[in-house]
Amino acid sequence: MGIQGLLRFVKDATEDVHVKEYANQAVAIDTYCWLHKGSFACAEKLAKKEKTDQYVKYCMKYLDMLELHKVRPILVFDGCNLPSKELVEHQRHKRRKENLEKGKQFLREGKLNAARDCFTKCISVTPAMALEVIQAARKRGIDCIVAPYEADAQLAFLSKKGIVQAVITEDSDLLCFGCTTVIFKMDMLGRGQQVKMENLGRVKNLVGFTPDLFRHMCILSGCDYLPSVKGVGLVKACKALKLSKSKDAYQVARKLHQYIKSIGPVEASYGANFERADKTFLYQLVFDPRKRELVPLNEYASGVNPD
Repeated sequence: MGIQGLLRFVKDATEDVHVKEYANQAVAIDTYCWLHKGSFACAEKLAKKEKTDQYVKYCMKYLDMLELHKVRPILVFDGCNLPSKELVEHQRHKRRKENLEKGKQFLREGKLNAARDCFTKCISVTPAMALEVIQAARKRGIDCIVAPYEADAQLAFLSKKGIVQAVITEDSDLLCFGCTTVIFKMDMLGRGQQVKMENLGRVKNLVGFTPDLFRHMCILSGCDYLPSVKGVGLVKACKALKLSKSKDAYQVARKLHQYIKSIGPVEASYGANFERADKTFLYQLVFDPRKRELVPLNEYASGVNPD
């Protein structure tokens, strides 16, 4: 989930924060993150398909805390599977299935701790589970939005349009989508770590980087929409973009080996896949709650074919 090592990379732009700073303001929640964490305590029951609502109660505890500090939450949920993420979703499904089978085998052998560990790794948050949280939240008058595709893009839209003043998540991808303010690792007491896009210049390696360059660096290092080139992480991706001194990141991606000497030429398809990943970050469809219609996260640039 997210860009590997990104939160460490932007450590100098990270501040401790308490959610009470957003009293009388709106924040958007990446609710599947809460659902995943809430599922850990009942992982065995979920794996055995036994009835439980512990994950709903877990989410409600967070909402209680936000309401205590007079923060207005908007819950955002994932929608349809995204074609650009098909490979990642297939790999995750395969790992979950393998861990489920291992967990059942450990259970038969009486190895309870090993079984629980496997069951935790095979958790899959289903639309039915999300619906239970939506129903519980709506009873409390809390707004909920199911994104057309990924919650990440929807959260970014709410942030960039000023509908919310911060986004709460565990997923570093939100920075690539251009969220203005993101709170990571928030606990039940409301304490978390905050990154503002305007502060990324505090990171020595990112001085002079535009939001576009930052996004391109993250994609080159490997993301959910494009696997990383072996041996290339954030540091080398950052260096490559600095060395290129080019405004055409798509061309840099096609000739990456010219800027990173430790790798060979990339596959012929890498450049096109990089462009596809970039446009997925830029133009993923979201729901505009004011117009009540689907729109791209950002307006299409000249020459971009919406299809």
